[in-house]
Amino acid sequence: MTAKRFTVYARVRDGGEAREIRVRGQEAKSLLALVDAGAGGVTALEICTWALRFAAYCHSLRKRCGLSIAMVREPHPGGWHGRHVLLSHVEIVSVEGSAQWQRAA
Repeated sequence: MTAKRFTVYARVRDGGEAREIRVRGQEAKSLLALVDAGAGGVTALEICTWALRFAAYCHSLRKRCGLSIAMVREPHPGGWHGRHVLLSHVEIVSVEGSAQWQRAA
């Protein structure tokens, strides 16, 4: 028996009627991280153990799922890094698959 791919089902409310989305794999983990982070957002460094291409996952969530995700530049010595903040109202409906996700307390 093969393991089921990590999948997140969510409901998005962006002004109009609610719509359902389904994301899989690293994009699914990225969506959960953004939802858990709330208004504080999240950087790639904060989730670097699994999200090696976090900005790309956020880009895909914007383009493929129509989510509104802001990227705020935060300066630090030697340059800047991006903090991604989910602006869309997203409600997680269910999480499926073999990967274990622990929601922030």
